[in-house]
Amino acid sequence: MARPVSDRTPAPLLLGGPAGTPPSGGALLGLRSLLQGTSKPKEPASCLTSRDTPSPVDPDTVEVLMTFEPDPADLALSSIPGHETFDPRRHRFSEEELKPQPIMKKARKIQVPEEQKDEKYWSRRYKNNEAAKRSRDARRLKENQISVRAAFLEKENALLRQEVVAVRQELSHYRAVLSRYQAQHGAL
Repeated sequence: MARPVSDRTPAPLLLGGPAGTPPSGGALLGLRSLLQGTSKPKEPASCLTSRDTPSPVDPDTVEVLMTFEPDPADLALSSIPGHETFDPRRHRFSEEELKPQPIMKKARKIQVPEEQKDEKYWSRRYKNNEAAKRSRDARRLKENQISVRAAFLEKENALLRQEVVAVRQELSHYRAVLSRYQAQHGAL
């Protein structure tokens, strides 16, 4: 025979939903399994509709509040002149961009005799030199961007690790409070 609501201990009201509403049995089981680290038992459909469950969070939309002021010289070296300044907070590199590039052996230089160095030869040499310069500049720009982004991510990672430690301490505190409560008043 079920006890009337007035005879119950106040514990379910403390751990229930909004103030003044008693929690469902499934919600208490869910809380217990969450605190004990076990999987959540199956709940009736009525419990699922009455609870306010948080919606999943997209990791890309979470912004960590931190101060990150890279050296202006580093930002200048990682930005394309005349374009928007490189922002390490927003820029995402693809897997392909971060893969190491293979080291290729250079072809042996072939000396071209002076008598064969005509206008066509010098035109091709000029185009090749310009292309090599553009390639070196693009590689240097990408390396600078990666290093600035890595510095940002390292700082963000350190901040997130501190936050995880604080949340774990808070969780262990609440587990201790719950276990003291259960020792005094019985299991939920």
